[in-house]
Amino acid sequence: MKKAQGLSLNVIIIAAIALIVLVLLIVIFSGKIGQFRTGVSTCSGHCERSVGDCLSNENPIYLSGCDADGDGKPDMEGANYCCTPVR
Repeated sequence: MKKAQGLSLNVIIIAAIALIVLVLLIVIFSGKIGQFRTGVSTCSGHCERSVGDCLSNENPIYLSGCDADGDGKPDMEGANYCCTPVR
């Protein structure tokens, strides 16, 4: 009787990494990455110059050239923090 051969741990890890790379390539080439970039680069709250300008119930997120009104231009000079409400 022959004993069964198991998959080595290295083969399983390499297959998982290859699968992740494949999914990333599909996302990049399908154009979804552009939608992601737009969603990340816009502010859903209001823009402020420093972390301390956000209210206590807001989360300051660093966003270079903060744009809350969606016109593609920074709202004010030096406003690099997007203050979004904490949920």
